[in-house]
Amino acid sequence: MTNVFIPDKKENDSCCQSNLKEEGKDTSMTTKKLLTTGEVAQLLNISRSTVSRKFDKGVFFGQKNPITGERMISKESLTSFVEQYNLTLDSLAIEKKKILIGTSDEQLFSLLQNVFSEGRKIQLERVGFGCDVLIRCSKDHPDLLIIDEELPDIPSAEVIKSLRRLEENKDLKILCCAKTSDTRQCLDWGADEALARDGLEEELSKKAQFLLNLPEERPAEAQSYEHQRRFPRLPVHVPAKIGVYRLRTPYAREAGKATMENISYGGSFLSDIQLEKGMIPSEPFRFLLEVDQPPLMNWRAHCKVVRLQSNGTLTAGVQFMRLSKANRKTLEAIAEHA
Repeated sequence: MTNVFIPDKKENDSCCQSNLKEEGKDTSMTTKKLLTTGEVAQLLNISRSTVSRKFDKGVFFGQKNPITGERMISKESLTSFVEQYNLTLDSLAIEKKKILIGTSDEQLFSLLQNVFSEGRKIQLERVGFGCDVLIRCSKDHPDLLIIDEELPDIPSAEVIKSLRRLEENKDLKILCCAKTSDTRQCLDWGADEALARDGLEEELSKKAQFLLNLPEERPAEAQSYEHQRRFPRLPVHVPAKIGVYRLRTPYAREAGKATMENISYGGSFLSDIQLEKGMIPSEPFRFLLEVDQPPLMNWRAHCKVVRLQSNGTLTAGVQFMRLSKANRKTLEAIAEHA
């Protein structure tokens, strides 16, 4: 049976007639108890219609808006589904710490945003007045309050003292941004830590991580990748005879010569290519390589040209097409002793 969801009425706080500014608010799915079908679809990489059908069939449970018909999936239901099918949802495992910023100074708030912009475990909220700080702390119970010493309505000292008088705020950590280097008075008011604005950017992140009991986030180490060839290159340079032939006339060949370099099991590089007629066919063609010098005695292979260059001399990169087992063993023997 589907539960019915009735939206709560908006609560109006008449105790403070101020302009409440909330910037940088993270509507992360990690702190929600109910998720929309779109959010669940994004997490599971399925369509919204599939999520809706599973809700209607009872696979997911939660609440449904009787007016709009919108389905809201409970986080517990999604977690149960993930565990049942051995899926992983890293997004749900990250519990974010709430930081409330109390300041009307746009420059200070911008600085704080920059400091915490890379923190995946932090959710920022901002209010601009002291009375709003008191209201928000009472409602949302943030983990950390960063408060400006200079607020436009209520002195920060009174705000901090009021918060400390309430038992519900005993676990609230408070960091005060002092206007001068003398931060002792902020501690006397009841703040856990205080920083002067001049050195705020350098110390704030460490202080916040300490107060929130978060491990220090270190930049990810750059991963280095060592390229490994599937076929080793052999240190062999030998002259070879070339037979150039068109695919439609494989037995009509133009003779030539070249030097084989950087030989591997899969192909080779040909340098200083010289053809008797000096002409490369304008239609699809192949090379027949024949070598009769150590270490490639009586060695031959048909080749596909994968790269052809002409810069004073003609060079080519070729891929072996029909390499016999005997010729391959010859290359393997050379590689073992290289």
